[in-house]
Amino acid sequence: MQNFIHDAPQQRVVFASGAVSRVVDEAKRLGLMRALVIATPGSGARLGQQVLDQLGSIGAGLHAEAVIHVPKDVAEGGRKVTRDTNADGLVAVGGGSAIGLAKAIALSTGLPIVAVPTTYSGSEATPIYGTSEGDRKITGRDNKVVPRTIVYDPDLTLGLPAATSAASAMNAIAHCVEGLWIAERTPVTVAYATEAMRRFGDYLPRVIANGKDTEARAQCLVGAWLAGIVLTAGTALHHKLAHVLGGLGLPHAETHAIILPHVTRFNIAAAPDARARLTDALGGDPADVLEKMLRSFPIPQRLRDVGLPEDRIDFVAQEAGKLGLTVPRPAPVDDVRTILKAAY
Repeated sequence: MQNFIHDAPQQRVVFASGAVSRVVDEAKRLGLMRALVIATPGSGARLGQQVLDQLGSIGAGLHAEAVIHVPKDVAEGGRKVTRDTNADGLVAVGGGSAIGLAKAIALSTGLPIVAVPTTYSGSEATPIYGTSEGDRKITGRDNKVVPRTIVYDPDLTLGLPAATSAASAMNAIAHCVEGLWIAERTPVTVAYATEAMRRFGDYLPRVIANGKDTEARAQCLVGAWLAGIVLTAGTALHHKLAHVLGGLGLPHAETHAIILPHVTRFNIAAAPDARARLTDALGGDPADVLEKMLRSFPIPQRLRDVGLPEDRIDFVAQEAGKLGLTVPRPAPVDDVRTILKAAY
């Protein structure tokens, strides 16, 4: 018998083609009168401006300065703009960087977030936040950072490049794989992880083959939402490694994608239920299928391709080894180093 505690923060989800037009109604539903739009520069800023235009009189402005891993100075800059505009809520438009910056602001201000995700990372569904400073990434959990409402519009993902689609989806897949063997899993998170893996297994190749496949885009967006909920239960070796590597400046989603087959191969024999579920969802040996997926996608294949210096492998192994991870099997420093060298 498995003992468990399932604690799910309350969250409203609006999912529909064209749902971005409902952002103003959702902001008003939360009582917002001065909503600050958070986005990334470039194309993210253009979409952010469109959302700000929709908000009209209840829009407080656009802050399009979000970047990966939310550096400490970027978080502080976002908080300053929030104060200067007298914002009473945040509308985060884009991928994990925009949502991450909104979370960093909400952590210190308690302001509600409406998230409008345009990638598949699933961070919009979690209470997990993170900032970076130097070579260190600091993460934590707080229900204050959980977006009150998520507005999913598959149409916003139709122009998402294949590389970004693949990397962010592999990030979400990592939530599901690890969620099937963590000690904190619950019947709900296991069911969500299994269903998300089926959707990604069936539809992600279609997205990469044809980015305009609306049905495949929608199904992967549902998978991303489910995967994000799975991540709320907890993490193990895979996410701990990605966390340390992120502190060294490696791109978040690509790093997840690269190490996933290697960590899966290391852990899967010690997690028979996870192995059975993943084999059923993916149609073959989980580590082999994940590796084939990675090889077929137009994204970096090795840690050296995303900027990890070889002489930093031992540092990462030592940092992960200090955590004393034991589920689903022990992960001592030597084994972690072997995984990293294989991924390098």
